[in-house]
Amino acid sequence: MKIHPECYPCLLRQAYSTLKLITEDSTLQERVLKEIMRLLSIYEGEDPPPRVSRLVYGTIARETGVKDPYRDKKRECNRMALDLYPRLKEMVARSPDPLFTAVKVAIVGNIIDFGVGRSFQLESLETIERLALTIDHYEVFLEDYRRAQTVLYIGDNAGEVVFDRVLLEEFRGKEVYYAVRSGPIINDVTLEDAYETGIAGVARVLESGSWAPGTLLDEVNPSFKDLFWGADMVISKGQGNFETLDEASREVYFFLRAKCEVVARLLGVQVGDTLLIKKGRQTAVITPSGP
Repeated sequence: MKIHPECYPCLLRQAYSTLKLITEDSTLQERVLKEIMRLLSIYEGEDPPPRVSRLVYGTIARETGVKDPYRDKKRECNRMALDLYPRLKEMVARSPDPLFTAVKVAIVGNIIDFGVGRSFQLESLETIERLALTIDHYEVFLEDYRRAQTVLYIGDNAGEVVFDRVLLEEFRGKEVYYAVRSGPIINDVTLEDAYETGIAGVARVLESGSWAPGTLLDEVNPSFKDLFWGADMVISKGQGNFETLDEASREVYFFLRAKCEVVARLLGVQVGDTLLIKKGRQTAVITPSGP
């Protein structure tokens, strides 16, 4: 996905939110924001938004000296999600279709983006089993899943990783790999989060080599690259991974919530819709489910 004019004000909003986490010094906030605006004003290209966002977060780290401003928030998110884990497991266990319910749990984990200041309401768990996916390629997913021996699952955010764990614990008899970012960027999942939340006990965890809030295939490390192109099945979580992998020339399953107008228009859905999409070879047309 190429960056769109609407992405620039969004990047600036994210920058300001991050700066408020770091400092109450309005003079410093203004100076850093102006430097970010300067860099964005001279940027020329059609990169996906996650690549461009490194201008933002690289500038913040350089100017403030804080390389991981979301670290405490990520720890809190992981703790909150782990508190929910027993209820999520119980929900899956009592479901008539545990795998489908676990898939919806994982997608709901992307709805509840702890890293952007939204609180998670416990009563929301009760809606998971009734959740309707606006684009629902589950039947095709199930066929591919049954045939697959190796699965690469590309993680998204801290906190959300616990919801991924619930799904991966249903992937019995598969060789599962869970990919994380190679360094702190916003609230994205890293090795520390994977081990803290226990997902390392159900999947082989590896760093992707990407330091962006997405997966830049021209920057990933050799191990990830081999898995991405060689795995029987690839599952990508979240909008950032979608923005960087939507044009990949292999089949990928995208689990996400459409969180902005740009992505929603691209997919022909509404902001806030939840999606399970197969995209890639033989799946050029994406159609919402329902009437």
